[in-house]
Amino acid sequence: MDEGRAAASLRTFLRHETVVSHGKLDFALASLRLEERRDYARFLQVQLSARAPIERWAALHCPPDLRPPAAVPLLRADLAALGASADVAESRFDPPPGAHPLGLAWALAGSHLGNRALLARLTRSGARLPTAFLADPHMPAFWKALRPLLESPAAAAPAAAALAAAEAVFACFAHTIGAKEGKLAA
Repeated sequence: MDEGRAAASLRTFLRHETVVSHGKLDFALASLRLEERRDYARFLQVQLSARAPIERWAALHCPPDLRPPAAVPLLRADLAALGASADVAESRFDPPPGAHPLGLAWALAGSHLGNRALLARLTRSGARLPTAFLADPHMPAFWKALRPLLESPAAAAPAAAALAAAEAVFACFAHTIGAKEGKLAA
């Protein structure tokens, strides 16, 4: 992080530094037609595969105020309601030593903003699909609680530590998508 950007908020810094990783994930999932049960089930399975190890790590390493609300039970419930398997191979989540949990919290809470957009899209389409995961009421409150921390100026060392955790989240999802790549395109 250079001195010229030191005054930027942590949120701005993280968003800027992860734009490529985030774009790759969005592109990889863009082929899914979420209004269709099969593709929606695949989307939920990708989420479950990545979020399960992330949530286990967060339970052990994140202070309570930075621990995202559990999504795994919601994902399992939605998959069960679809009649789809929740028996997925889990990705690995290995943030580097010194990674700050705020980066993990930012990545998962921020992804929920995208989930809200997906929920609106499904609602507009008239698709009758289970949406406990997408409609999770706990995530908006979690995001709201994080905002003051994220809007503070980004100091170099803490920002780099948060970025390391955020990039580990993106890498976990990328691994999941890579592992399922052939199935996602089918």
